[in-house]
Amino acid sequence: MAADNATFWGRAYAVFGDHPLQLLGWGMAVWMLTLLTLVVFGLRVLLRPAAVVLLTLSAVTSYYMDKLGIVIDREMIQNAMLTTVTESKHLVTANFVIHVLVWGILPSVAAMWFKVRPAGMLGGLWRWVMTVALTVAVFAAALFSDYKAFSAVARERKDVLASYQPGAAIGGAARYAKMMLKSRDVTVAPLGRDARKGPLVTAAAKPVLTVVFVGETARAQNFALNGYDRPTTPQLAKRGVVNFSDVTACGTSTAVSVPCMMSNLTQDGYSYDAAIRQENLIDVLGHAGVDVLWWDNNTGDQGTASRLGRVRRMGPSDDPAACAQGECTDAVFLAPLAAALPDITRDTVLFIHMIGSHGPSYYLRYPREFETFKPACHTAEFADCTAEEITNAYDNTILFTDHVISRTIDMLNAQETVLPAVVFLSDHGESLGENGLYLHAAPYFMAPETQTSVPMVMWLSDAYRNALGVDGSCLAAKADAPVTQDNLFHTVLGLMDVTTAVRSADLDLTRGCNGT
Repeated sequence: MAADNATFWGRAYAVFGDHPLQLLGWGMAVWMLTLLTLVVFGLRVLLRPAAVVLLTLSAVTSYYMDKLGIVIDREMIQNAMLTTVTESKHLVTANFVIHVLVWGILPSVAAMWFKVRPAGMLGGLWRWVMTVALTVAVFAAALFSDYKAFSAVARERKDVLASYQPGAAIGGAARYAKMMLKSRDVTVAPLGRDARKGPLVTAAAKPVLTVVFVGETARAQNFALNGYDRPTTPQLAKRGVVNFSDVTACGTSTAVSVPCMMSNLTQDGYSYDAAIRQENLIDVLGHAGVDVLWWDNNTGDQGTASRLGRVRRMGPSDDPAACAQGECTDAVFLAPLAAALPDITRDTVLFIHMIGSHGPSYYLRYPREFETFKPACHTAEFADCTAEEITNAYDNTILFTDHVISRTIDMLNAQETVLPAVVFLSDHGESLGENGLYLHAAPYFMAPETQTSVPMVMWLSDAYRNALGVDGSCLAAKADAPVTQDNLFHTVLGLMDVTTAVRSADLDLTRGCNGT
C-alpha cells in the first residue's frame, strides 16, 4: 500500500486533502481490502506464496500506473492477452526491471524468508475465519464512518479506485476471465445475408478496389489536415483527399476499436460478447460477392477476420528494406500491393492494418530519413526523453503514415486495371504526457480527447467517381460534420455499392453523393 500505490494516494489526497479524517477512513477501508485479498488467497501454507504474487503483481502494475498513467482494467488485460512479443517487449525497460526488483522481488524474498509458525487444522481454520471477520469489520467501520462521501467518490471519481493496486488488476483479470468464459462455444448469427452488388458497381467496366487503412494510434490533434501547426501531412494535402475533422473512436485500444468499427453494433451497443456472436463487415462483403483481403503489420485482425481464412502477416520476405531495423515499418505494404494490383480481377476490399504510431518505441515506426522533427526520442523509456523529444518522434510517425498512404494513392492512380478508392481511419489516439498520461487504453469514462479523437481521410480516384457517379463536392461538404467509427461499416458498403438491409443510410457517408 505504501510503495505500489503512489497514484492512488495522490488521487485520494486530491479528493480528501482538506478532510484528513475522511482521507484516513478511505485509506483504512482500502488497506483492509488489501489485507482481505492476502488473507482470502493465503489460507495456511498459501500465505507466503500469495504474498509473493500480490507483491510482484503490484510492483508490475504500479510501474505502468505511476510512470505512464496506464489503468490496468479488463480492457488492458484483454490487450495484454492479444498483444505480440514484438509489441510488448518495448514495455519492458531497464527502469521497469529495477522497479519490479526493488518493490516486488526483494519484498517477496523477505516474505518467503519469514517463518510462519504452523498451527493445527482446526486452530488454523479458526484463526483464518477470525482474521477475515475482523478485516471485514474494520473495512465496514471505516467505510461507514462517512459512507455518503465515500460512495460519492466511488461513483463519481472512478479514476481513484481504478488506480488502486493490486485491486484494479485483480478485478480486471476477474472480469476478463468472466467475459471469456461467457464467450465459449459461441454460435455466430448471420448478418446481411441479403447483401448484393448494386447497379453502379455491377455496371462498372472494371473491378472496384477499396483499400481501407486501419490506422494505429494516430490522434487527430497531430494531423496537419486538422489544423495542427506542424506539417505532418504534407503529401495527403496535395492528393485531394476528403479529411473528416471531427471523428470519435469507439474505444481507446485496438482490441476494442477494431472489432467495434467492423461491426454494425455502434459504440452504444458494442460489447465483446455481442460482437463475436454475429457476423461483421467482412462477412457482409463476402455475402455480396466481394473479395476481401486482410494484410497485417500489427497485432492481427482481433478476431474480425477469423472466418476469412486469408489473413496475411507482413514480414521481411515482403520487403527486407522495410524491415531493416528489426521491425517492419508500414512501407512493407507497398511492394506487395504493387505486385498484387495486376491480379485483382474482381471487386475487392483490402484491409491494411498498420503499425502506424504505436508506442512507446515511436522511433521504430519510420525510417531514419523521415526523422524530420528533431531531436526525437530514441528509446521506449519516456523518463529518459523530454516532452519535446517524445512529441517529435510521434510526429515523425504521422509524417511517415502520410507518406505510405500517399504512395498508395499514387500507385492506385497510376494503374488502369481497377477503380480505386482509399479510406484511412485510426483505431484510437494517443497520450503524449498530457496530465501525466502516456500511450493509450485509458478507460473510456476518463480517457482524454487525445485518445478518443482520431483522423479519417478518404480518397476517390477520378475513374472511380466517374464510373460510380460520385459527387466529390458532396463528400467534401460532410467533412466537418461529427463522424464516429460507427460510420465505417456502412460507408465501406456504400463505397462498394452493396445493397443490404443492414446498411444504414444515416451512417453511410456516401449517402446522397452517388445517387443513392
